[in-house]
Amino acid sequence: MSAENFDVLLQGSPFCDLTFRFTDREGLPEMGQEVFAQDFAINPGGIYNIASALASLGLGAGLVTQLGNDIFSRFIADRMEASGISLSLTTWLDRPLPVITAGISFAHDRMFISYAPPNVRGRPASRLTIKDLDGYRPRALFSYGEHPAELYREARRRGILVYVDTHWSPEYLRSEGLRAVLGDVDVFSPNLNEAMHMTATGSAQEALEVLSGWCECVVIKAGQAGCVAACQDERYAVPAIDVEAIDTTGAGDNFNAGQIYGLLRGYSFETCLRCANIAGGLSTLVLGGCGSILSETEVENRLSVFTQEVGEVR
Repeated sequence: MSAENFDVLLQGSPFCDLTFRFTDREGLPEMGQEVFAQDFAINPGGIYNIASALASLGLGAGLVTQLGNDIFSRFIADRMEASGISLSLTTWLDRPLPVITAGISFAHDRMFISYAPPNVRGRPASRLTIKDLDGYRPRALFSYGEHPAELYREARRRGILVYVDTHWSPEYLRSEGLRAVLGDVDVFSPNLNEAMHMTATGSAQEALEVLSGWCECVVIKAGQAGCVAACQDERYAVPAIDVEAIDTTGAGDNFNAGQIYGLLRGYSFETCLRCANIAGGLSTLVLGGCGSILSETEVENRLSVFTQEVGEVR
């Protein structure tokens, strides 16, 4: 076990994102037709988005992952190194391991077509263990709820912040497995569609009330509307920052990174939500979920401006 320590420990499969930007849905082709997008970018994606955002905020991201001998894996590894994400937790496989997403992006929405080899699809890169918690001693553990509840309980017992997001899978969102772990996490942060599907409700507030009975702190990402949250019997509604969005790919991942940043800085919960909205909003200014102007300095400057305007005590 390496003696290297990390602020945040996470695991998963980075994607290679091919993002095509259109100004409106009417620009999409019919079958048999071809059109040219207004813009294009290629970036690492998937779990890389939050790892990169954490690194941009000055946090050490310990990403447990697998990469192969294909050009996409090499591209991701190069970007990990350039972003300050350690490759020490990467397992290299001597076979192609392409995990690819083609994204069609509009200003405030997007659609994806993804590919992963059958032996990778739906499986984590590896399973984190209690031994990993003790070996790497992270300050926070991020996941999508795929680990056993025991791991979350042991993490919290060690004083590690447990932050859980989820992903769009109707079966998974309604699964007993996901519901079972929520009582053992510190913060659960689905997006609005995921929250409503999980709870069979029709609004953010209805979903929040249900989820707040399942988890200590719940944050629902609501896109242009910002976020709503419940924590320790308090309710919050924090608006998004005002930006001219180009692409919302990875905005939720950056939101998560911003909130984890605030929590690890010891800020008030409401200020953490503002950190999250700042990070998520800044990520929409570029194509792809990484490579924005997100930085610790930018977040702190925007918090300072807000504090001067409203006199919030952090």
